[in-house]
Amino acid sequence: MTREEGMVAQTQHERKAETRARLLEAAADLFAEQGIDGVSVDAVAEAAGRTSGAVYAHFGSKQGLLLAVLDAWKQSVLTVLSAEVALSDSPTGQLSAVWGNVGSVGGTPGDGWALLEHELWLRASRDPEVAGALRTRNAEGLRHSAVELDRWAASVGARPVGTPDETAILVKALLTGLEMQRRIEPDSVPDHLAVRGLAALVGLDPRAGASTASTASTTRTTRTTRTSNATQSADTQSTNTETTPRERHRP
Repeated sequence: MTREEGMVAQTQHERKAETRARLLEAAADLFAEQGIDGVSVDAVAEAAGRTSGAVYAHFGSKQGLLLAVLDAWKQSVLTVLSAEVALSDSPTGQLSAVWGNVGSVGGTPGDGWALLEHELWLRASRDPEVAGALRTRNAEGLRHSAVELDRWAASVGARPVGTPDETAILVKALLTGLEMQRRIEPDSVPDHLAVRGLAALVGLDPRAGASTASTASTTRTTRTTRTSNATQSADTQSTNTETTPRERHRP
C-alpha cells in the first residue's frame, strides 16, 4: 500500500468512526427522551445528520443499535464518573461525587444517562436478547465494583456492612432507589442524606472530608462538558464497570 492509499484508508476509517459515534450519541439521547419504542431508525439518522442506510451499515438493525448504545453507555458513565471522583481528595467528597453523578435529575446534563438506564432496564424486562446483554454487563460491573470498593475501603479505613460482593449490590441498589425517589420528589432526597446513606453502607464516618453539598454541586456543573466528550470516545473502549469511588487514599 502506498502512502497516499494509506492516508485515504485512514481518512475513511475516521469518517466511519465519526459516523458511528454520532449515531450512538443521537440514539442515546432520543432513547432517553422519547423511550426506545418511540424512536425510529429514521429519527436517529436525522438527529445524527446521517442517512438511515448508515444506521443499518454500522449496526444492522435498530436492535443492533440498541445493544451498541448499551455498550457505549456503560463506558461513558465510567469516563464521566472517574473524572468527577478525581476532583476530591477526601473519602466523603468521593462518595458525594458518586452521588452527584447518579442523583442529577430534572433536565441536568447527566439526567439523560439515568433515563437511558431506566429505558434499558424496562426493555430488558420484555426482550430476552437485551436482558442477556444487560445481565452480562451488570455482572461484570458488580464484580469490578466489589474489587474497587474493597480496595477503596481498605485504603481509607472504612468497614463496609457486608462482603465486597454484597456491598457492591447494596450500593448500586441504594443509588438507583434514591435517584428514582428524587426524580418523583426532589426535595425528599437532599445530597447530604444520600451521602450519609452511602457512608453507612461502606462503613465511613460521613463527617470525614469536605462539604458534601459543595462537592455534589461541583460534580453536576462539571458534567456539562464531560458527558458529551465521554459519549464520543466510549465506543472505542471496552471496559465495562459500575460506579465506585476511585482509590485516592492509602494507609
